[in-house]
Amino acid sequence: MNALQKLYIASHPLRISRYGAHTSLSISERVEIIDALTQTLSTTLGMLAQLKRGQQKLQNVSFLPVQQLFRRLVRANADYAEFLAKGITDLGGYAETAALYSLNDTHDPQCFADCLSGICQGTRRLRAVDALLRDYCECAIANKDNASKRFFEECTRHNARFLSLIEANLADGQPW
Repeated sequence: MNALQKLYIASHPLRISRYGAHTSLSISERVEIIDALTQTLSTTLGMLAQLKRGQQKLQNVSFLPVQQLFRRLVRANADYAEFLAKGITDLGGYAETAALYSLNDTHDPQCFADCLSGICQGTRRLRAVDALLRDYCECAIANKDNASKRFFEECTRHNARFLSLIEANLADGQPW
């Protein structure tokens, strides 16, 4: 999607979302936020592809708790991706998760360690997104835009929840 399409999509006056009206967001800010959320969605879907590959590698492993862990991580990742897609739509953007997922879902044979390495890289990117979301939230608070504040707090909460789940279950002894 090029910049003109993004501007057209995001230029709805006083966009009403499930959080209320985002009154202090200009068109350029909305486009910037939609881009950041779309990149986050892409990272999340890339991690989903890595988690699913890791899950496939574990099909023959008889240690059931590891299989359950990867099922739980895949489910949490899919929920987070769905939340991001709804958030992008709420701001006036367009997110096609199936298309983004297909871009990330290459069928290259990878070993389990490569899957973990891809998850590690995605985790680093999501940590950077966490700081960006907190900055957006502070700007919304400064502008007294309660809808944007609630939206960014929810984004930060979802991102932190997913990061903590990944780090709590896969970070022991890993150089994240």
